[in-house]
Amino acid sequence: MNAIALINDHETDYRDAMQRAAVAYLFRREGLHLSGDHQVLESCSTYLAQSLEVPGHLVQRIAELAVAEFESKTTKRLQMVGVCASSGIFRPKLILLDTITQHRYQVPARYLPRRMLHHRDS
Repeated sequence: MNAIALINDHETDYRDAMQRAAVAYLFRREGLHLSGDHQVLESCSTYLAQSLEVPGHLVQRIAELAVAEFESKTTKRLQMVGVCASSGIFRPKLILLDTITQHRYQVPARYLPRRMLHHRDS
C-alpha cells in the first residue's frame, strides 16, 4: 500500500515539475504571443514533447495547465487607481482596483512591489 502512494507522489511531482518548466518557457517567450492565442498552447505542447520529451499522453494536459497558470499570472487583475486622499505624506496608501470584482482596496505603498509603483508610460 505504501508503494502505491510513493508511485502516485512521484507521478504528481513529475507533472508538477514539467508544468513549472512549461510556465517558465512561456514567460521567456511572453512577448511573442497574445493572451488566449491558440499558438500559446501549440508552442507549449511542442516544447514539452520535443525539448523535455514528455510522454504523449501527458503533453496536452500539462500544456493546458501551464497555459492556464501563465495567463492567470499575466492578466492585469490589479490596477493602481491612485493615492488615497486621507493617507499621510510619509505613509502613503494607494488605491488598487481588482478588475474582476471591481472592488477597491487601500494598501500601504510599502507592501507593493516596485513594478506596481513605477508607471510604464515610457
